Amino acid sequence: MKRQFAIFLLLLLFSLSLFSKPIEDKDIYASVVNWTDQVILSNVKETIPKIVFDEDDPEFSGKNTATSQGKAHSLARKKAKEKLKVRLSQRLESIYFNADYTLYEYTQVNQQARLRLNSYIGAEKEEYDFQFVKNVLEAKASLSIKGKDGILAHLPMEYGTERVPEFSEEMIPVEFSGLVVDARHLTLKRALFPKIQTDRGLDVYSPLYVKDAYAIETGYIVYRDNQNGKAYETKVGKNPYFVLALSTAGKNQTDLVIPTDEAAKFLSHPETRKNITRCRVLILVSQ
Repeated sequence: MKRQFAIFLLLLLFSLSLFSKPIEDKDIYASVVNWTDQVILSNVKETIPKIVFDEDDPEFSGKNTATSQGKAHSLARKKAKEKLKVRLSQRLESIYFNADYTLYEYTQVNQQARLRLNSYIGAEKEEYDFQFVKNVLEAKASLSIKGKDGILAHLPMEYGTERVPEFSEEMIPVEFSGLVVDARHLTLKRALFPKIQTDRGLDVYSPLYVKDAYAIETGYIVYRDNQNGKAYETKVGKNPYFVLALSTAGKNQTDLVIPTDEAAKFLSHPETRKNITRCRVLILVSQ
């Protein structure tokens, strides 16, 4: 009986790990950055205007009223969209860009980034979902981080200007499909462009090493809380190199430090270095 219970418990824990929640950061309006699925989400509830179609009614054409159900729904959707656009914009600008800046701070020192971000926000790339429940409109909106309509595709960024470092240590080269850095024991801030460096200060993962097409299409980085599921393998392949982070780094504590000898092992093979340029990197963090 005890053995059966133990097996049941293991299966339960395994199933829970498979269906773990995505890594999210929320603001005061409960707008969310989902770092696992790489999307920004927000939601609002809007009261549907009262329908008054009688011209003799004192409320006819008054504030927060409409003359038909279609008009009432249209007004509610318009108000909800205006609120959602503001909330998504605020959440977007508060994201950490890298170890030095939030996205808003970065646009203050980079005029091109400011213009591109304003253009992106004005281009209405949001996706909306509206559900009418009794006299309330439940509205949701999302902005993608990756993809051709995502945030990364519309931010000016210097990609791929440097080569992934090679180490001179003599060892048998081993090919790895990607890199997984475990930072679940650390207090790490999530960012669009975190760097990974060695304990000697050498960057081993940086926007300067990656190809822009991969960063935009798959995301420069993905955060998860486990190593299960198809999405994990899609990002880092079947045979990634696993390393435990030593500490966080940078002003915003978004970067990670790993041992130099681990970096040397990981980067010993040319195909592995190619996989770094393809953004096949994932960071494990705690919920």
